[in-house]
Amino acid sequence: MLNILVSHPYMTNDVIKLWEANKQHMRLLLDSGAFTNWKAGRDSSVERYTRFIKDLPIQPWRYFSLDRIGDPVITEQNQRYMTAQGLNPIPIFTRGTDPGEIEKLYETSDLVGIGVGVGSNNHLGYLKWMIKQNGGRPLHWLGVTNSSMIASYKPYSCDASSWETGGRYGSIPIYLGGGKFQTYRRAHAMTRPPEPGIWKVIRGYGFDPRDLQKEEHWRGGKSVSRRLGCASWVRYALDVEEQFQTRVFLALTTSQGLGLCLDAYSKDRKVAV
Repeated sequence: MLNILVSHPYMTNDVIKLWEANKQHMRLLLDSGAFTNWKAGRDSSVERYTRFIKDLPIQPWRYFSLDRIGDPVITEQNQRYMTAQGLNPIPIFTRGTDPGEIEKLYETSDLVGIGVGVGSNNHLGYLKWMIKQNGGRPLHWLGVTNSSMIASYKPYSCDASSWETGGRYGSIPIYLGGGKFQTYRRAHAMTRPPEPGIWKVIRGYGFDPRDLQKEEHWRGGKSVSRRLGCASWVRYALDVEEQFQTRVFLALTTSQGLGLCLDAYSKDRKVAV
């Protein structure tokens, strides 16, 4: 299955239609969009989010509770409201909260999402510590898809938008197999072709490595760099689930991104989407 995460603010009609048309191939994990709204200075309404979930034409695989950044009291109130409305959201445990509070979350859900402050000081060290505190219960790692961590701890699920780096930052994480990636950067591509090993891998994904020596193939929503990054991450996610039963969700923000992921999945699994 293709695992996709979309935040509430990005669940447009086009995304919903693509999801409906390909539901047999997809698990869709719905995020509340609390962080997106917080960065944009917008308020998040638990009533509106709850109503949105109930009104969807098909139900997501799962969905997160609506948290409030830096406010555990409102976060808990939102969780209670959604549960009272007959929903079963995944609660979120955020860094800085008393570790004992996670017990309350498992009283309402078999799965808990854990936010570790990706990019903050020693976030992977904190995650390792929390995994030990949690005693092997199912966790969803928010924004963490470190391949060595996944191989060591085999989480229930996790998510990241790293597949987008080729289009956004000119740096493609190319999946080599066996849990290993190698980065191929635009700056290198403009001066020399990839080494033979990477050349072969790129060919294996159905792309011509020579295209990456042209600036125009690193720009645009359907650029070679973006499609190659997507194909790499789809293959990695499928490998991880087959080997560890960990579901790696690719986070995206547009119907175009979903279309790219579906196309990569179709080619990898040789199925029609």
